[in-house]
Amino acid sequence: GDLPRPSISAEPGTVIPLGSHVTFVCRGPVGVHTFRLERDTRSLYTETDKLSHVSPSESEARFRIDSLTEGNAGPYRCLYYKSAKWSAGSDYLELR
Repeated sequence: GDLPRPSISAEPGTVIPLGSHVTFVCRGPVGVHTFRLERDTRSLYTETDKLSHVSPSESEARFRIDSLTEGNAGPYRCLYYKSAKWSAGSDYLELR
């Protein structure tokens, strides 16, 4: 069957002063092997296999940007790798 789409959120929020930090939180089902955070296009992404379990049915990964610049603002989304395939992308989250 199809994998459920992940969710994406940002802490402390999506409107961040330049120079401040932001952490993206990607959530998906348990059993995820890798989370990927993509920006704009698929050519800009980062991956992690450092996952935490937030409930018996949910896992998450966190991606921190230490200092927001105009260059790393824009739309972001999450995907994950499980059962030898990539999930569909989450909704885009606009960081500005």
